[in-house]
Amino acid sequence: MQPFAAAARRPVAGALEAMMSELRGKFSPRQGHTKGRTPLTSKRGPKNYYKGKGANSTGRITSKGVFITQPYKLYEFVAPDLSDCELKPYVSHKTPKLEKSVVEEAA
Repeated sequence: MQPFAAAARRPVAGALEAMMSELRGKFSPRQGHTKGRTPLTSKRGPKNYYKGKGANSTGRITSKGVFITQPYKLYEFVAPDLSDCELKPYVSHKTPKLEKSVVEEAA
């Protein structure tokens, strides 16, 4: 619809509607509820909305507000002893890529 097409039928309302569509202000149709347009973050939610970053819980908060760590929720990383290993952690970019046939022969 053209901005000034409604002005012929209702002069005041049409003029206001045309001005509102051009301006970005308090009554602009672009402002307001943005559900579905952008991802919901803690900045866009209500005042008490806490989204977090997806980390796992490692304990609980008591009724007095003290955080208690629960050992069964902690991660335990087990690594083998690599003190006598001849391999190095760095792999050069010049290393030739292995083909599937080479890997199958080695196995």
